[in-house]
Amino acid sequence: MSSREVGPGVKHYRIYREAGPWAIAVVDFNYRHPALRLETVRAADQGLELTSRMASREDRSGSRVVAALNGDFFTAQGRPLNLQIRNGEIVHGAYPRSVLAVSRAQEPVITVTELSGQVVTRRNGSHRLAGVNRERRANELIMYNRFFGNRTNTNRHGQELTLRLLVTFALNDTVPAVVASLPTPQGNSIISDSLYVLSAHGTAAAWMARALAAGDTVRLIWQASNLPFPPAAAIGGTPRLIRDGAISIENEREFNREGFASERHPRTAVGFDEANQRMYFVVVDGRQPGYSIGMTLPELAAFLRELGCTQAINLDGGGSSTLVVRGEVVNRPSDLAGERPVANALLLLCSAVGSSPAYLRISPPRVEALTSDSVRFKISLTDSFFNPIAIAPNEIIWRVPAALEKSNAPGQFWAGTKVDSGFVVVKNGVISDSAWVVVHQPAGLELELDPTQASLKPGQARLLLAHIRTTSGRRLPLAGQRLRWELQPEGSTISAGGMMVAAAPGSYRVTATYRSAAVTLTAAAEVVVEADGKQP
Repeated sequence: MSSREVGPGVKHYRIYREAGPWAIAVVDFNYRHPALRLETVRAADQGLELTSRMASREDRSGSRVVAALNGDFFTAQGRPLNLQIRNGEIVHGAYPRSVLAVSRAQEPVITVTELSGQVVTRRNGSHRLAGVNRERRANELIMYNRFFGNRTNTNRHGQELTLRLLVTFALNDTVPAVVASLPTPQGNSIISDSLYVLSAHGTAAAWMARALAAGDTVRLIWQASNLPFPPAAAIGGTPRLIRDGAISIENEREFNREGFASERHPRTAVGFDEANQRMYFVVVDGRQPGYSIGMTLPELAAFLRELGCTQAINLDGGGSSTLVVRGEVVNRPSDLAGERPVANALLLLCSAVGSSPAYLRISPPRVEALTSDSVRFKISLTDSFFNPIAIAPNEIIWRVPAALEKSNAPGQFWAGTKVDSGFVVVKNGVISDSAWVVVHQPAGLELELDPTQASLKPGQARLLLAHIRTTSGRRLPLAGQRLRWELQPEGSTISAGGMMVAAAPGSYRVTATYRSAAVTLTAAAEVVVEADGKQP
């Protein structure tokens, strides 16, 4: 297990277990830390967006994104399925599945909630609000805000007016508002950042025309059942995994198909421990045999319980599973194209700001390379709260062993022609860090593939890994320009990174070749594509 501190009371660590195999990324933090808070974010233009891009868009001084986790399941139209709350406002309505909600005091709860709303007037009673930020149907009164988009997208068979809120919106509270415009017989009204829109049809439109006039004061009342507080943030998922310390996979209760719990997939989850006030963002990679196969929901719940979670919820998984830490995707998403765009995300924000540089970090902390190979390091400078600080290449002093030769690119070096080892040291003022480098001579070593045998079904993908076992027994992963992959016969494909995608049934031979000025190494694997398989 590798671990690093990434914020005040926040740790990021990776766990690898051969039993699966499972590659697991975790962010562990004190959810009551005064400098930390949870928030949600909707994808840009009310569509789909990469989790990493949402994190980058939300990252700013005084509100730095420490971690971001992909959120709720979503429709083909790019809308989340369940409740989303951002800064106390409703982004999307509720569905009868579990949600994670937090109060303004950062107290978390997992529950199934139902929204009910009404508009109360001084002159003519009240009317039920049938929904928020969704399509208006016959005889309904719907509320829209900026999270739906620039317009309501309604047809002309209704009436719409605008409201100006007099206080900050909050669920489970009363929100006074002033009618800013007369009801007009039109649709597709403009939604501004500062105004809400009420859209009515049929009997609801007739009520609105009678009951509301420009300048009237009304009250918006939205109640969320089973929530003990007005939520500051909320995001949906399914199903609940742990209830009050006991594993409780509530799959059928939340109307999920039976196989959803028993199949192994990439998984995303959030859990917390009330006694220790710790919360955990968890992503388990999957659909990558030989690296990480994913978990069933019972396996995921057991792992969360092992962490100490007394409550936990499953979020959208599969190709959506993504964990971002300080701007970097720290897991390996399963889609061949990489990170998948999603509808929303859960953010961990830090408000603390340090006054000066405090930590300098070089990564990776240990490098083993072959002679003449390229070696690249990343440098990060942070304040005392681990918030990134921009640094120019000329502000870093490098000291490298004789085993490495400098290149023109910052942080990039070439391993020499001799076997050697030593420390790479970086300094910025009085702050420093180091990494250990070992250079091996490839002559006399063997190239190995993992796996050497595999079975796939048409449409499935498998990542093959190449490495050289050093004289000390360590496995040195290989990739890049010196490594070439070939697949024979034709009928399936393999990428430059070793990802094989099965197509036509048959037996295939995968060959990896490593070439340097001094040596050529070759290894092979056998892959069978079964004729009667279907993609899971």
